[in-house]
Amino acid sequence: MSGRRRRFSAVARVALATTTTLAVGVALVAVVSYAAVTRDLEAGIDRDLLEESRAYAAALSQDPPATGAGLIEMSRRYLSARQPGSVLAPILLVRLTDGTVISNSDLPLEEVWMAPDAPVASGFTTVVYEGLTYRTSTAPVLAGDGTVLGVFHAALALDPVFALRDELGSSIATIGLAVAAIGGLLSYWVARAALKPLARVAATAGRISHSALTERVDYDGPDDEVGSVVRSLNAMLDRLEAAFGEQRRFVADASHELRTPLAVVRGNLETLCAEDSPAEDRSDAEAAVRDELARMERLVEDLLALARLESGSGLRPFQPLDVAVLLEEAAARGRTLAGERTLVVDASGRLWVNGDPDLLDAALGNLVRNSWYHTGPGGRITLSATAEGRSVALSVTDDGPGIPAGELERIFDRFYRSKTRRDDGGGGSGLGLAIVRRLVELHGGHVRAANSAGGGAVFTITLPRAEPG
Repeated sequence: MSGRRRRFSAVARVALATTTTLAVGVALVAVVSYAAVTRDLEAGIDRDLLEESRAYAAALSQDPPATGAGLIEMSRRYLSARQPGSVLAPILLVRLTDGTVISNSDLPLEEVWMAPDAPVASGFTTVVYEGLTYRTSTAPVLAGDGTVLGVFHAALALDPVFALRDELGSSIATIGLAVAAIGGLLSYWVARAALKPLARVAATAGRISHSALTERVDYDGPDDEVGSVVRSLNAMLDRLEAAFGEQRRFVADASHELRTPLAVVRGNLETLCAEDSPAEDRSDAEAAVRDELARMERLVEDLLALARLESGSGLRPFQPLDVAVLLEEAAARGRTLAGERTLVVDASGRLWVNGDPDLLDAALGNLVRNSWYHTGPGGRITLSATAEGRSVALSVTDDGPGIPAGELERIFDRFYRSKTRRDDGGGGSGLGLAIVRRLVELHGGHVRAANSAGGGAVFTITLPRAEPG
C-alpha cells in the first residue's frame, strides 16, 4: 500500500509540475494578449479621434469662417451629418471662445473642461464624466487670419470598448484554464501509464531477498528508457542469483573439504587419548593429525588468498615484464621440488606483458606444481611462450596422463575433483587451479586446459601483449 501511495505521489508530482508549467505558459500568453489588445484598442481610438479632427478641419478649410457666427453655422451643418448611431460613435462638439457650445450629442460633456476663457491645449486626454471614461482629442479652431475662434473636441467612450476587451480577456482566461485542466489530466494519465512499469519494478525489488532471487520484472512494453531500466534490473538479478549461488556452493564445498580432515583429526585424537593404545598406533595417529592439520592450514591459506583476489585488495600497479624471465624463474622454482623431472623453457623472441611479477609467478608456479605431481619420475615439463597477434600465450605442457575430455571445462572450478585428481596438486587444497584462473583474469587474460596430441596436459595462459619497458 505504501508503494502504491509513493507511486501516486510521484505521478501527482509529475502531473502537478506539468500543469503548473502549462498554467504559467497560458497565463503569460493571456497577459501578453490582453496587453496587446489593450494597446491596439487605445491606438485605434486615438487614430479615430485624430481622423475626426482632421475631417472637421478639412470641412472648414473649404470656406474658412471669418466670424463666430459663420463658425457656428458651418459647425452645425457638419455636426448634423455626424449624429452618433451607437455608443461606439464619437461625440463631437465645438466650444467657441464666447462659451457657445455646438455638439452632435445631448450629453453636456463640455462640463468636464475648464472655463471658456481657459487656454486651449492640443492633444489627447482621458476624462471622466458621470462615472464613464472618455478619450478625447482637442484641436483649436482658427480664423483665416490665425485668430482662435474656438476649440474642437472629439470624444469616444472607453467603457464599452474596454468591456469588449475584458470580455475577450475573460474568454482567453476561460480557455486557458480549460487547456491547463485538460493538460493536467492528460499529464497525470501519461505519467501514470509511464510510471506503471516502474511500480512493478519496485514491487519485484521489494520481494527479492537472499532466499528468493528468482523474481524477475515482467515487461512487455516498448524498448524505451523504462524498458532499458527493466532489462538492466533483470540482468542485475541474474548476476546476483549467480553470485549467491556461487557463494552457497563455495561455502558448501569449503565445509565439505574441512569436514573430512576434522573427522580424521577427531578419530586420531581419540586414539591418542586412549590409555591402552599401543605406542605404534599413537605414533601413527600423531602423524595423521599433523598431516590433516597441515592440509587444513593449506586449505585456509588458499581460501584467504582466493578471497583477497576476489576483493582485489593488495594489488600493485602493473609493470612491463619479460615473458622469458617469468618462465625461467618459474622453471627454477619447479626444479627445487622433490622428484626427478625435466623442465625445459622455450621462449622465442622478446615478448612482454603488463602485470604484477609476484602474481604471475604464483600462477605459473601453481601450473608447474600441478604438472610436476602428475608426471612420473623422469617426466618432462615444457614452459613455452608464443605471440598470438596482440596477445602472448604462456603454456605449461607435461607428459602425464592428461585430463578426461568431459572435465576440461570444469577443472578450474573451486574444489572440483577430477577422477585423475589433476586439480588436487598432490594432496593440495583443490583451489590451486581456481587461484590460477583468478590471477590470470586480474591481468585481463584467460586460461584454458587441453590435452596434447602426444599425450599429457597443456595449460595455456593468454595475456595482452605489451611493449618492452
